[in-house]
Amino acid sequence: MNMNRFTALLLLLIACALPPAAVAQTTASAPAEAASAPAGDPAQWAAERARIARQRQEAEQEFAAAQKACWQKFAVNSCLRSATLARRAKTDALRQQEWALDDLQRSQRTQDRLREIQDKQR
Repeated sequence: MNMNRFTALLLLLIACALPPAAVAQTTASAPAEAASAPAGDPAQWAAERARIARQRQEAEQEFAAAQKACWQKFAVNSCLRSATLARRAKTDALRQQEWALDDLQRSQRTQDRLREIQDKQR
């Protein structure tokens, strides 16, 4: 995977995690930051996974609070359905970000392994 594709995926992950106002600020400074960061930086990946886990936990907490509030309403089933759909939308977006990160790591490991094989053949 070339650096441009990695940078684009990293920017996509960041954009999905930030509010719209922060995205405008981030995308302006992100190319300079991404160019200075190594493509296969495990610390970056760990930080991204931690952010995803944190957001997933927040979504679960919001769902638990919404569920609790639903039981105080007359139309409990409709409210619970809405809360479940909201949680699913958030967790689906996080799952896609996680898959993109997995893809980046898999590609990086493949490149590393191919480089090792080429070095052995020389």
